[in-house]
This record gives sequence, C-alpha cells and structure tokens, in this order.
Amino acid sequence: MRAVIYGGVGEIRIERVPDPVILDDHDVIVRVTAASICGTDVRLYWGTMNAMIPIQPGDPLGHEFVGVIEEVGRGIRQLRKGQRVVSPFSIHCGICFFCENDFVTACENLRGFGLSRAWGHLGGGQAEYVRVPDAERTLLVLDERVSDEQATVLPDLLTGVFAGMEFLTGREIVAVVGCGPTGLAAIMCAKLRGALKVLAIDHHPERLARAASCGAITVNFDEEDPLDAVRSHTAGRGVDVAADCVGKPGTIQKTCAMVRRYGSVVLLGYLDPTEQCAIGELSLAHITIRPGLVPPIRKYQYRVMQLIAEQRLDPALILSHTMPLDHASLAYGMMAERRDGAVKIVLKP
Repeated sequence: MRAVIYGGVGEIRIERVPDPVILDDHDVIVRVTAASICGTDVRLYWGTMNAMIPIQPGDPLGHEFVGVIEEVGRGIRQLRKGQRVVSPFSIHCGICFFCENDFVTACENLRGFGLSRAWGHLGGGQAEYVRVPDAERTLLVLDERVSDEQATVLPDLLTGVFAGMEFLTGREIVAVVGCGPTGLAAIMCAKLRGALKVLAIDHHPERLARAASCGAITVNFDEEDPLDAVRSHTAGRGVDVAADCVGKPGTIQKTCAMVRRYGSVVLLGYLDPTEQCAIGELSLAHITIRPGLVPPIRKYQYRVMQLIAEQRLDPALILSHTMPLDHASLAYGMMAERRDGAVKIVLKP
C-alpha cells in the first residue's frame, strides 16, 4: 500500500509499504477514506517537536483518519465489515489507573498513530490502510450525516479544542490568539458555548477572514496593538478568557497579559517544555491556567460528532483543501509555509 513517510526535516515521501494485517483477535483493518494533516504533523515536518515525539526518518505519519472497516479479528463482536469509523489519535489500555479514572490520554500504555516508533509502533493514518488494535474500545461508528472530510477533525483537532473550551458558561469575552486550525476551532467552540464576544488575533488576512465569517471580531496585530483592542472591548479590564492557539516562544506571556484578574488562560497550542511564564504575577491576579493539549479525546468524540451532524459545528471553516494522498509532500509544504490559503488539508487515498 501507499503511505506518507517522514523523510527528515522538511521532507515527506510517499512509499510502498506492506499492507497491515490482523495481529490480535481484537484488531480491525480500516481502509482509509480521508486523513487530515495536523499541526503536530507540521511541527514534526519542521523538526520542532522532537523533545516530545522523537520521530526518525522512515516513520509513518498521520493520526487523524477516517475509513471503512475491511477486516475484523475473531474477538470483535460490536463492529463489522463495511462500517464507517473514526479513531482517536491514540489507543489506551483501559485497565491502568488513568484509564480507570477516564484520563485515557494519560494512559500508562498509550500508543499513538503516526507519532513515531517511540509511541507504540502503530502505523500512520495517512495511508491506504491502518491496523487499529483494541478496536471496540477505540473506534467510533460515524453518524451518516457526517462526511468523511468533516470527520477528520474528530480524532484530535476539533474534539480536543471542544474539551479545552467546555468550561465556558456563556457571555464571556474571549480572546483567541492565533487563527490557524486550532484558533478557528476555538472560535467555533467559544461561540457554541455562548461567548458574548470573541476577539480573533492574527495577521494572516485569509485566516482573519475565516474568523470573521464565524462571527469573531478580528484584530490584525500588524495594524493595531492587540492589548489596546482588548481594553477597548472590555472597559479596560481584560478578557474573561484568552486561548493561546499559537504555541510559539513568548506567545504565552502576551496571551496572559490580555486576561482580567480572576480570568482564565487556556493553552490549546503546543508549548515547548522549557516555555516559562510569570507565575507569580498570575497568582497575584488569580488567573487560572487551563492546560488544553492532549485531553481524553475518546470521551468527547461522540458529542462533537453529534454537534457536526446537527450543523452546530461546521468543520468547513477549518478545512481549506482536499488533495490526493500522492500530493502529501506538496500539502505539507503548503501548510508549513501557509501558502495558497492553506489552513488544514485533507488527504484522500
């Protein structure tokens, strides 16, 4: 089969690799019908996430995939061939302390698709087929109202952001810093949760236009000071909630500066483990830091799928292109360099 393979920093290859096979009675083989490129994939392409994901040339890529069950193991009882399914980005053991307490992405035996051999030797989802272990605990059967392309935001992006923004109670003023895929998802979820205003902060015109189409007030930081914009919309107090959706060095300090006393900062973008913030100042201002990266995806997938099926969340705001799997190298370059309006690209085998 064809699969997307990491070739080193800035290099993506399409290679012929062996088809996956059933190795355990609780495996299924999924024929992939759509797979999206995640911001994590782009960071692997850049070479900026090796501290967390030590990927090596030759490793398969892709953890956001949708497909059709082609083959089931002998122990499978609740799934059948021909069903359309979506997976979370990882699988969990179901029996460790964290799994028993519903923190499944903290599983002591966590394994991830397309996240380097160090994450469990699972294949990548940007391929024609993928083996899914522990399938009945992992896979979600798709609602027929949700298309394959729409469903590619369920394994990680939109589901994860929804989990991070679920604490909103409505009528908050929210600042979203960065209007890439994560930021656009945060805007959608803030509006869904009843936010009074959402300020979308970025400097890419096409991304700000997408944010505006979702009802956000756009702030181009090349043209105005985001802090001035925040103050003007909050009577000088600062926003109730600020979501850092960038994950670049120094962004967290700027994001924290936008929040009022007794407000909250949600960390939805990847932060380097060495990133620092002024914890003493945040403590004195009673600002709550809410980690949002790698939440228990499987716990939220059904709810987010239903919101898409009911047209209350629309992934079209995030999905900018659909391209053949064979164009993966071009697609990665477009996302990494933000060319041609690329926000999030879906690959079709």
